[in-house]
Amino acid sequence: MAELYLTGKAPDGKRLMIAPITSKKLARCPEPPTDTSGYFLMEEKEGSKDGVITILARVSDAEAAFRLGRLFCMS
Repeated sequence: MAELYLTGKAPDGKRLMIAPITSKKLARCPEPPTDTSGYFLMEEKEGSKDGVITILARVSDAEAAFRLGRLFCMS
């Protein structure tokens, strides 16, 4: 799986990311997923590198991740 990483900003100021989940990010999830394959749409409070990460969605492949990223105008 390619290391796709897209970022953007939500209207409420939170940082959005689409990327594979890492062990560091899993440790920051209050409800970590059981299936960690694919790509995840995640959000975190802007400027909070050690805060909580919320997983909003999981997609199975890079094409779906790119399409989801386009919906949120992520790059």
